[in-house]
Amino acid sequence: MIIIGHYGIAYPKFRKVSDFTEIAKVENHAIVWFDVCDDKGYVLSHHCLQNRVKYALRVDNVTDFVIYAALKPVYIILEKSPELYQKIAECYLMDTKILYVIQEQGEIEELAKMGIDGVIFRQVLE
Repeated sequence: MIIIGHYGIAYPKFRKVSDFTEIAKVENHAIVWFDVCDDKGYVLSHHCLQNRVKYALRVDNVTDFVIYAALKPVYIILEKSPELYQKIAECYLMDTKILYVIQEQGEIEELAKMGIDGVIFRQVLE
């Protein structure tokens, strides 16, 4: 299981972006991320894909999940129904890993039992 944001485990920095100029300012070792609603016309995703920028995005519905998975983000961030999305990812053998947003360490056990790819602590995204 991937665990991002736990104080005992090293993890990459995540930087929220909303346009190209912000992507250019992000350090190479960091992962840019954005909400699907900020990616009008898939412009940010295509930019990241074409320029080999590691990126993640937050989705809130299955249609966006499936479409954006084809655009090769490193992670897709979820805040609801992780088990449903994990089943879809496994069915279609997606390379993208699912990260479910958590608040505290106590949530990890249940998500691990569900077979979710990973978790990300909310403070990493703030």
